Amino acid sequence: MYIEFNNTEAAFPQPVNDCPLAVETLLEVRGLSKQYRSKNRTVKVFENIDLQVRPHEVVCLLGASGCGKSSLLTTLAGLQTADAGEICFAGETLTKPDPRLGIMFQDPCLLPWLRVRQNVAFGLTLDAAPKLGKTELKQQIETALQWVGLQHSADAYPSQLSGGMAQRVSLARALVRNPDILLMDEPFSALDAITRLGMQELLLKLIADRRSAVVLVTHDIDEALILADRILLMGGSPGRIVKEWIVPIRQPRLQQLHRLIDLRMEILETLSSSSAGVS
Repeated sequence: MYIEFNNTEAAFPQPVNDCPLAVETLLEVRGLSKQYRSKNRTVKVFENIDLQVRPHEVVCLLGASGCGKSSLLTTLAGLQTADAGEICFAGETLTKPDPRLGIMFQDPCLLPWLRVRQNVAFGLTLDAAPKLGKTELKQQIETALQWVGLQHSADAYPSQLSGGMAQRVSLARALVRNPDILLMDEPFSALDAITRLGMQELLLKLIADRRSAVVLVTHDIDEALILADRILLMGGSPGRIVKEWIVPIRQPRLQQLHRLIDLRMEILETLSSSSAGVS
């Protein structure tokens, strides 16, 4: 799957006023709704979504398939139009894709005819990205490759990479623009357990070093417990946020998951009940 940002026009109606956003809130969503229309029917995907993301926070959107998690994420990124509601980022209403928000998908979406270095650089060639000189461009690409440990594979093609390496390239491409928020749509779900754990640990390290906020869509309760500061459960049809949990243990917490067994069971029970009737 390849999504082109260059020609994306304003994704939301222009607001009358700027967002009244609190200083401690980086991203705020109010009353967001989305529906898909075809010739014969209209399907509501999610409605009346309210959420906030604070600086340097990891928020996981958890829920069953079909509850609108991925659609919500692509709407936050400005890749599709909302039918109602407002998205505010850093006190301003978002009306189109913004280079301060990076996005990463389940599929790495690498361009097969480009080398690793060129795939990472692709994020800096988009219309919305700041224009950089040749030296600065090269430095940012090399830095992003170092973040994900791929500086020695910069000249490889995607066909020469393992699944985990391809996702690291995708992560570098998202990070090379130094986003304030990284939007991630199940980026590790296709990886084997060992590689997935390594990617989760890499993400936590990058968050700690770079202090970006993250909104992560996942089906995996354990992944949410490992990574999230807050877990938001989406359920129903159309999808809504039905419950929120704060994860009470500081990072790193991989070796402390046994302390979260009660929270895990509560999330599992709530997920089961909220998923009833969702296809």
